[in-house]
Amino acid sequence: MSIDLNEFAPVINESLLRGRAAAVSYIDGDGFPAVSFRGSTQIHSATQLAIWVRNPSGGLAADITANPKVTLAIFDPEGNPMMLSIRGNARVDASQNDVVYNTTIEAERNYDPEKGGVAVIIDVTSVRGFGNEGPVSQTT
Repeated sequence: MSIDLNEFAPVINESLLRGRAAAVSYIDGDGFPAVSFRGSTQIHSATQLAIWVRNPSGGLAADITANPKVTLAIFDPEGNPMMLSIRGNARVDASQNDVVYNTTIEAERNYDPEKGGVAVIIDVTSVRGFGNEGPVSQTT
């Protein structure tokens, strides 16, 4: 099955509004696994996620340059409960700054009113998880 993130739009795009920001794991500059909660996580296309990163020169934005592999964990127990593990390859893409910033939820934009951050785009390679309707499995 190919990837279609639109199937999970409320779970992904509204994760912070539901009180459960997506957890993004990546390898930090010291070579250790790192986990960061990202309330700006959103669907960018059927096969891509986007995150607004407030620090454009450090942390996640810098670390994915050396190792672009990331995994996101999203859990939503409301309505149609769903647990998702999403893998992909991330990259900084400043050409998408306006789009990603403008589609980031207001609560996150308020932390960066000067728009000093940068867009991170994740090309998704797999979505795995479980929901009310059973297992979820999408791969490229």
